[in-house]
Amino acid sequence: AFGFVQMPTVIGLMLFFQTVWAPVDSVLNFVLTLHSRHKEFSADQYSTNLGYNADLQQGLVKMSIENLSILDPDPVYSLYHHTHPPLIQRLRALQPAGSKK
Repeated sequence: AFGFVQMPTVIGLMLFFQTVWAPVDSVLNFVLTLHSRHKEFSADQYSTNLGYNADLQQGLVKMSIENLSILDPDPVYSLYHHTHPPLIQRLRALQPAGSKK
């Protein structure tokens, strides 16, 4: 096994935990990504409650342009890989309740 005459315990444990930990790590990363996105929407809502809705929208658009970010990435890919919601989702969430499309 990998050129060892006798399998060292440490090597066996490392291989075992890498194999077992990979799916657990994927699930934990997804949960942490969802949590981060939820906190982003909460922060946006907080700034809206303070009366900075227009300023926040302008700032988000400006940052998106300066960073050359993708305006509307694939929703599934974005949900799994991006800790911040895309610009389009954030702007939709910042719209007043009566004007959402």
